[in-house]
Amino acid sequence: MSDGRGGRDGRDGRGEHARLWTAAGSARVELLAARFERFAFDRHSHEQLSVGVIEQGAEGLHMAGGTVVVPAGELVVLNPGQVHTGFAAGESGWRYRMFYFDTGMVEELARTRLGTGSVWFPDTAVRDAGLFERLRRVHREQEHADDPLTAESLLLEGLGAILRRHARTGRVRHLVPGAGAGAGTGAVGGGRTSRGVDLARQVLHDRWTEPVTVAELSAASGLPRASLIDAFRHAYGLPPHAYLLRLRANRARRLLLAGRRPVEVAAVTGFADQAHLTRVCKRYFGVTPGAMHPLR
Repeated sequence: MSDGRGGRDGRDGRGEHARLWTAAGSARVELLAARFERFAFDRHSHEQLSVGVIEQGAEGLHMAGGTVVVPAGELVVLNPGQVHTGFAAGESGWRYRMFYFDTGMVEELARTRLGTGSVWFPDTAVRDAGLFERLRRVHREQEHADDPLTAESLLLEGLGAILRRHARTGRVRHLVPGAGAGAGTGAVGGGRTSRGVDLARQVLHDRWTEPVTVAELSAASGLPRASLIDAFRHAYGLPPHAYLLRLRANRARRLLLAGRRPVEVAAVTGFADQAHLTRVCKRYFGVTPGAMHPLR
């Protein structure tokens, strides 16, 4: 399947390539294998726990209040909802492999291994040579997974190792840049403003396929328009319009990975047309819709 820029794995003429697919052993795990030189991600976040191995070069991430650089041989770990960019931190770009673990799967395994489903990760750049090699092997195995039982077992063992070695339990702390959760992991503050932001966010989740105005969010939250936008950005790392676009993109991503056609996905997820969906997927996920599909 072509993605409109090259082969079905998302290759282009500059040596950059990216492929996003659903793990054969578990539909609750998505996988990315990519190499980028000049491409840069827009500010976005993922609904899942995101864990990657940087195989070559170095990746830079702009996050709340600062920049993190993750060199080859280290892990990159992003909590669900953590807003970030991604760019080449050196002239040679970077090559990496990512796991996106469904939140329910993480919570289920964390309850078994750690006694609580409430976990978070304090460090974005993680130096752990043993875990790095283990996760790289697991990811490579997912590309040639003929046995679903073995494939899922490897994924569960890899996630279990991540939790045991680097997770923290309890509520997410507001940390300095480069040390993990930071802004974009949930509402901050208290009282009327916090409740108002939560109400505005719920409107976006309830009406994510519809046009929503700032006036409607202001009415639902009980906050003035300007105050609402600033408070929302502080709580979730993005202003409301960008948060809504992220919601639509993440919903579209799931449908594409389930095998739905891009033109159909664009129509049911609130995008103007397939071209709009393609631009957003490339900016947020590094791949166009044609390079997202179940493993086959």
